[in-house]
Amino acid sequence: MVVAVKRNVAGLVVVFVGAAIVQLATSNTYLRYVKPGMRWMLLAAGAILIVLAVADVLADTRKKPADHDHADDGHGHGGLLPRAAWLLLIPVFALLVVDPPALGADAAQRQSPVAAKPIAPKGNSFLADSAQSDTPVALAVRDYAVWAVWEKDSMKGRNFQLTGFVTPGKNGNWYVSRIGLTCCVADGTAFMVEARGHAAPPKNQWVTVTGEWAEPTKRADGDVAALTVTGVTNVTPPANQYE
Repeated sequence: MVVAVKRNVAGLVVVFVGAAIVQLATSNTYLRYVKPGMRWMLLAAGAILIVLAVADVLADTRKKPADHDHADDGHGHGGLLPRAAWLLLIPVFALLVVDPPALGADAAQRQSPVAAKPIAPKGNSFLADSAQSDTPVALAVRDYAVWAVWEKDSMKGRNFQLTGFVTPGKNGNWYVSRIGLTCCVADGTAFMVEARGHAAPPKNQWVTVTGEWAEPTKRADGDVAALTVTGVTNVTPPANQYE
């Protein structure tokens, strides 16, 4: 019966893993790890793990006692699940009770604020519905960080509104930043806009800034988008802190 115990315990571990994945997917916590579109994949993966583990345990318990006795043939290969295996449950329980912070200023400071050139220029189309006026145009930080450098003609003379977290720079400079995801936090890319003309709020403070497009800052490795700030408002971090 020792082998049966081992399989039951192993199945319990898998159930806990599946339950942790489902719990992440049914709350906003999963947004700290992956993009919103991956929620259904996490739900499916967690449900499959739970179903397979339960089915395996039920199938094993239906076996005759003799089958289990034969499986543990007395050569010393039995024994309970190693105690070290239970350590696998520690990160699982941590996922259930700990709400990890999203990547912030520390992650952004390890990357360059230089905006990469887009594969296909946007042209003027993305501002077609926004008349050139004093009314700020709300843009994602990642969009402004790219277009302010590579679509200057479309951006000049316009006012914009950006929401992100504060990342301190050198010599008193600071950036409005967001982390962009392609798939998950492992490929997180920092998009940063230099904020000019206003004192830096505290590090990692979420803010909504308004201001006018400014000539990008020249660096040896490329240009950095900039905004001449006219207003800064502290805000609550959004549920999905990534772009």
